[in-house]
Amino acid sequence: MSDQYYDLTTTGVAYVNRFRKVKPEQGNPYYSVTLAAMRGKANNEGHIQKTYIDCNVLGNAVEMVQQLESFFKDGAEPKVMIKFVVGDLEQRAFVYKSGDRKGHTGSSLKGRLFDIKWYKVNGDTTVYSAAEIERYQQANDADDHSEDEEKSEAEDKPSTPSLPQEVKLVSDDPYYEERENQLIEQGYAYQGASMWRLTT
Repeated sequence: MSDQYYDLTTTGVAYVNRFRKVKPEQGNPYYSVTLAAMRGKANNEGHIQKTYIDCNVLGNAVEMVQQLESFFKDGAEPKVMIKFVVGDLEQRAFVYKSGDRKGHTGSSLKGRLFDIKWYKVNGDTTVYSAAEIERYQQANDADDHSEDEEKSEAEDKPSTPSLPQEVKLVSDDPYYEERENQLIEQGYAYQGASMWRLTT
């Protein structure tokens, strides 16, 4: 028996559709979403092609999805864009149970939403995950350290991303206090209305 495992992951930017919290009769509740992942180049009218992926939410993505839950309450349909990481993609067949295609076979893409790097709701300020902010901080620390090296070596290194200038926290985030302390340590100052601005 082989113990080889092949990891298939897909990253991209998508809109979040059909946000739902599933409560099975047996087992624990879980989140499920349909991603409208964008691909290709927009046409002259600004329309872009989308690939739809039905996902169960796992891992690091759960924390970010919990922040988004309040935006979908009472049947609301916000325009939510995310940068995602989906794994274990597979195509599954199904039979239409109603409509013009009743009885016909269709197919859909299924996957597991493992991570959300950032999200933006209704075009508002981008909210980064704690892991992504930490990654930016580590990249900046490494960049500061490299300034002491020879100029020729520094020029050969790719530029590193900087911390976002503004971060918005969600008040009902279960990790709000932890995130707040992290932002303070990284040099952010509270601006009101849940907004934090980088001051250093």
